[in-house]
Amino acid sequence: LNMDKDTDIKQINNNINVIIYRLLKENKLKTKYRGIYYKPTKTLFGETTISNKYLIEKKFLKDKEGNVNGYIVGAKLYNMIGLTTQVPNITDIVTNECKYHKIFYNNLRVNILKPKIAINNENYLYLQLLDIIENKDNINIEVDNFDEIIFKIIDNSNLEFEKLIKYARITKNKKAIEMLIEIAR
Repeated sequence: LNMDKDTDIKQINNNINVIIYRLLKENKLKTKYRGIYYKPTKTLFGETTISNKYLIEKKFLKDKEGNVNGYIVGAKLYNMIGLTTQVPNITDIVTNECKYHKIFYNNLRVNILKPKIAINNENYLYLQLLDIIENKDNINIEVDNFDEIIFKIIDNSNLEFEKLIKYARITKNKKAIEMLIEIAR
């Protein structure tokens, strides 16, 4: 009985591969990278391709249901929030999709990192802020009002200090705990 299931699965996979091959041959599908296909759309400027930003979001930042399972860290995030003018060539992402310590995807120009705790809709902003405070990559902060910017992020995102301290303790982020106590005063 198990052999029939295995045979059925192999047959289904073979059928899918044949269908994909036909669609590629008929130019109804295009290959972005090995194993990643997309349906091209025609514009005035020619055919469009699927963007790396879209692939990164779908693969590392959100799951199929739209739940958060990752977030951007490092120089890219620092640039996005105005802490540095550095524009990194590679994006660092902490994601539940990373099973090992660190993996580099050359095609997408991303490093994916394993989170200290599982990321979800409720905790990702807290964890991202703690990573900003920790600054483990020693990114040059080009502003004088770092504490004010952190406080503004906490305020604008409606983050609770108690939860920030809780997640800082869970992730053993001593630098964040010290800074949060300083900001709270």
